[in-house]
Amino acid sequence: MKIKSIIIALAVTAFFSSNTAKAQVNTIDSVATSKVQHFNFDKMKSETIGDGIQRKWFHGEKGQMTLFNLEKGAHIAWHKHPNEQITYIMSGKVKIKTIIDGKEQFVEVGAGEVIVFPENVPHEFWALEQTVDLDVHVPVREDWLSKEVPDYLNKAKSNK
Repeated sequence: MKIKSIIIALAVTAFFSSNTAKAQVNTIDSVATSKVQHFNFDKMKSETIGDGIQRKWFHGEKGQMTLFNLEKGAHIAWHKHPNEQITYIMSGKVKIKTIIDGKEQFVEVGAGEVIVFPENVPHEFWALEQTVDLDVHVPVREDWLSKEVPDYLNKAKSNK
């Protein structure tokens, strides 16, 4: 009876050991096929995409990050997109028009604050002062990949 228990214990250990080893190999293989990217915002060239609006951005496979520099009075027109957007105001302050609880509302977001827009929720920005805004979009904004400025930015006018 004791030998039978030892054999069962060894068989169970061998089974779990082989599956764990396979899982580790699969994990390592999946990491090895991913493309690691490294960016430095300080060395990236800004592009002007509207009156008083500059951006630097990059993307991975599933999301993107954008650093906006907004001059006081800069305006990003009413728009929506099929991407979740997380906006972190690093410095400055913006006034945002969006839909909250089914109603069009205004909210001011200042340095150190974050606002999250679910996909397809319209929003509009006004820079109340010189502002640095860090946005994350998931998934990647397909409309930005063409290098053409989206229509809503062509409508953006500064209130300087």
